[in-house]
Amino acid sequence: AAHPPCGGPPPSARRIAAVRAVVLADEVVAPASPDEPPGAGQPQLLAGILRAGLQRAADDRRRVDELVTHFEYDGAVDVPAEGRRASGQGEVKRLLTALFADNEVGTIEVDSDGASVLLSLRDSTDRRRTLRLLATGRGGASRGGGARHGPKIAEVVVHELLDGPAARAESVFGGGGAVVSEELLRPKWETFDGRVRQRIWPDTDLFARGNLFLKEKLELTTGRLIMVVDSAVMELYGPKMEEWAESVDLQLELIVAHANEDRKSLATFTFLLDELKRADPLRRSEPVLCVGGGVLTDTAGFACACWRRGIPWCRLPTTLLGIVDASVGIKVAINYHRKNGVGHFYSPLHTFIDTSFLDTVSRPDIRSGCGEIMKAAIIHDARLYELLDAHGEEMIAANFRGSPEAERVIQYSIDAMLECIGPDLWEEALLRPMDYGHTFSRTLEADESFFLRHGEAVAVDSLFSALIAEAKGLLPSAQADSLLSLYRRLGLPCSIAGITAATYKKARDEIVVHRDGLLRAPLPAGIGQCEYVDEIDDGEIDAAFARLTAFTTEHADTVWDISKSFAAE
Repeated sequence: AAHPPCGGPPPSARRIAAVRAVVLADEVVAPASPDEPPGAGQPQLLAGILRAGLQRAADDRRRVDELVTHFEYDGAVDVPAEGRRASGQGEVKRLLTALFADNEVGTIEVDSDGASVLLSLRDSTDRRRTLRLLATGRGGASRGGGARHGPKIAEVVVHELLDGPAARAESVFGGGGAVVSEELLRPKWETFDGRVRQRIWPDTDLFARGNLFLKEKLELTTGRLIMVVDSAVMELYGPKMEEWAESVDLQLELIVAHANEDRKSLATFTFLLDELKRADPLRRSEPVLCVGGGVLTDTAGFACACWRRGIPWCRLPTTLLGIVDASVGIKVAINYHRKNGVGHFYSPLHTFIDTSFLDTVSRPDIRSGCGEIMKAAIIHDARLYELLDAHGEEMIAANFRGSPEAERVIQYSIDAMLECIGPDLWEEALLRPMDYGHTFSRTLEADESFFLRHGEAVAVDSLFSALIAEAKGLLPSAQADSLLSLYRRLGLPCSIAGITAATYKKARDEIVVHRDGLLRAPLPAGIGQCEYVDEIDDGEIDAAFARLTAFTTEHADTVWDISKSFAAE
């Protein structure tokens, strides 16, 4: 296998945001009476939610995604008789998908006790069986609310009802399984979805003379470190890196690559493959360290995934966007015919976060990273929005360095990514909060008349999506006004010179293919809360575009144009 043996704790963060699915609008659950104590009636509510979700998934297996959104991000399904525990939305989806794929599901009903669900099925051996599923919550609402669709499921425990002492049949959940340790290991973050574990290590000044942190974590034994480095980073830090390597008795084997968005290409990919052939790393003992922004780590990570069917790699993001976004997840790709048209899921062994690199990042690239932070703020964590509103201008001016507020923003941003995608690194569940800002941006980035940085495209998309949410009645107009004002104060792009409503309609239609035939668009239902929709009609796009145009006409400085492109640098 390409990946090393894995296992370990789930993400350490436990703050969970509400996720409400419009596609499940017929499953509205009445809240407990105001006279009842908190949590009263929750087992019955959870049983009803679980039964309805199971029934929808039985009728249409694609709806397993919607069932999974009723779980906490780190929710679990426990099968004690088999010693199995699926932890995190990705693994929960795999387990539930196996249930529906490998068996003929019959009736699904709430038991007479009102607190559990009975599911009858015929397994692959044609044996009739009955499962009892008991759902439990955490005794309170998830962070951000979510009362419209009832409480979230923290755990489902599955027992089989057996007739007498007959031998237990084969699993109805397919093979495999994983038991997840609950031990929290700090100060690192971790991602774990049942298949791969990725360690994320914060440290500072990693290339200071005598600093052994990288050498020890990479477990280098050959005396050689192969590094793929962004050419801009090499120009700024090359001598320091070489002095560091000498101080810790390492020989550097450098591969230097240009890494603007227009270089995330097949040509750069094949160049990296040729360079890996030249360096010829040992199959497992010489992990490649990729140092640069998100474009560099995406492209070099993909080259590592393909060379000899996968060699170990690690990443060290050096830009704000790379730190708050590309540092979490296992997707690697190049642009080919479309944004990220060719790629793979391939986990690095380690990710290293060193914010000292931010001192030399250009202001446009800082704002590009701020676009990704804004995405997480709008759709998942209102605390980020509050920090940007109160301190954003000063943080941008200081390149997100030297203040406790900047440290908190970076911490919360990584936490948000871990909470939302850490349990499902393989994107098996397609209702994903962090797809916010990516409904229209893929098309915008692919348009060669724009030459947008990734974070700039995400910022434009996030704002336009918020205005669509306002048109749908999901986002209060006062919050939309606040968002427009904050974008202007932070210097984030609100629109693009020459863009039309037709561009957004084209982008909406193109993303449906990527999302398996359904739009599945995350929209803010208030700052920090997420709701999904399967339809955005032309009228709503026209209304949002008119609202945006009125603002940008009054504030012309909020319109992005080609002179601000990375191609103009």
